[in-house]
Amino acid sequence: MKRTFTSLTKEIVDRFLHSILFVDDKAYKHDDNGKNSFDAGQISNIFAQKGKLCTIFAPSIEEDLDKCVPLFAKSDVIVLDWYLDLSSTNPAKNDDEDADEEEPQGKYTSRLIKDIVDDAKDEKLKLIIVYTGETDLYKVTTQIYQHLGKNYSFKKKECCISTSNIVILVRAKYRSENQYKYLNKLKTKVVKYKDLPEIIVTEYANLIKGLVSNFALSAIATIRENTSRILNVYSPRLDAAYLGHKIALPNPDDAKSLLIKLFGESITDLISSIDIDTSDWIKLWTYSHYRKPSSVKIKDMNIQIKRSIIMQLIKSHEKRFDNLIDFFNDCFYNEHLSKSTIREILKNGSSLFEHVEKDPHQSNLEFAKLTHHKNMFRPLSKNPYLTLGTIVRLRQVNKDQNEYLYYLCIQQRCDSLRITDLERRFLFLPLISEGKKSKYNIIIDSQKHMSISASSYDLKTIKFIADKDKKIVEAITVNDNTNHNIRYVFKSIYDEEYEWVLDLKEAHAQRIINEYCANLSRVGLDESEWLRTLE
Repeated sequence: MKRTFTSLTKEIVDRFLHSILFVDDKAYKHDDNGKNSFDAGQISNIFAQKGKLCTIFAPSIEEDLDKCVPLFAKSDVIVLDWYLDLSSTNPAKNDDEDADEEEPQGKYTSRLIKDIVDDAKDEKLKLIIVYTGETDLYKVTTQIYQHLGKNYSFKKKECCISTSNIVILVRAKYRSENQYKYLNKLKTKVVKYKDLPEIIVTEYANLIKGLVSNFALSAIATIRENTSRILNVYSPRLDAAYLGHKIALPNPDDAKSLLIKLFGESITDLISSIDIDTSDWIKLWTYSHYRKPSSVKIKDMNIQIKRSIIMQLIKSHEKRFDNLIDFFNDCFYNEHLSKSTIREILKNGSSLFEHVEKDPHQSNLEFAKLTHHKNMFRPLSKNPYLTLGTIVRLRQVNKDQNEYLYYLCIQQRCDSLRITDLERRFLFLPLISEGKKSKYNIIIDSQKHMSISASSYDLKTIKFIADKDKKIVEAITVNDNTNHNIRYVFKSIYDEEYEWVLDLKEAHAQRIINEYCANLSRVGLDESEWLRTLE
């Protein structure tokens, strides 16, 4: 079988997927004649043969549903029966109260799906399969869609509803070969036990299929497979040294930060040592996405994109740049292009992929944030503190609610920790509209791009009071009732509220301050103009 990008992704997904959770009240009842019957033993054997851990939970009363919630977070894929016949310990409601409820066949499963979706939202990838003996799959799909309501951005397709990160499939339990005899469309939605592992791998692969996501999944699989090696490095033998280090520190809490840093570096070392083989990924990706030529427009010029062009551009580099000139001119309808024009096209290379990514600009923004934003996961596990690379904003007085002044903290880390005098000045550089004064580009979000005002006279100092126990200037949490968001605020000694925006990665922030300091060291001399301009 010819290897494709889809088959590559399925290989990676199959390696990654470990735990499948089934929730079915009929799991251990051996009801072979019922349409909702479920053979837990057969399912376990099938998944064991595929190297997958299979958890089967059979709730019997309503209170059992609460036990599912912690299992959802630990499961790679979740499979739910639609009709959960559970006993209720609550008094029966009157007819009027029941009138507005969803049909009893799916009310418990709908509740579980909503719990999963609320936990995932825009941050977690989730594949949910409703594996049911009910006949009307379209009706089940509609009920799930209606239950989730307008608060979610789900799109409904045939026996499927989905967002960018959550997919909910509705599939039928196999009963006989004559199932859906006169409904050909639904025949493909019938899944035998033995086909469940393949369906799960295929659908998960469709959810994450991409070059960068494939690498991330491969890296996670590598970490999972080497957990015992990691634990052997971080063994109890290190406890005495760690505690001794913690005792010796002026601020013992700093010891945890070191552990986080060391562990992150160990994971990087592990992934590098395994050396994930990506040699043919780009070729497979290109063959998958460019089955026929497509045209894109860059700098008012049309370029015909096909596989050979993409492969040539990806392989090329500066040493072979001259060899690209004739190649490029053939692509641009034989229009002669200068070297500078070709360089400009290469600089805007992501625009060549409009055929695949409809918004390459947004793709660039997200990738750029990944390279220099430190905080990619929200909400934060702990409140941020002021240090080198922290970006804050101050709402302007007598201005529109969305008018802010932005500042970058350039206080070195050694001067941001262990603050014994409690009150301390912090150094900030103003951020301005991109391109006005400085070459430094900082992306706040998709709408706001800023740069550094690097002039010495723009430097700003602000006084803050440090936490007397932690000896850092830590933000306080403010609940925004308007947007239902959590904000983190630093209060100056004058009660000015500087709202935390993000932290830059350490190396990125250090480069800014290094170049800023180099700019300060410029020397201005009065000298002979003839001598100054002499070549």
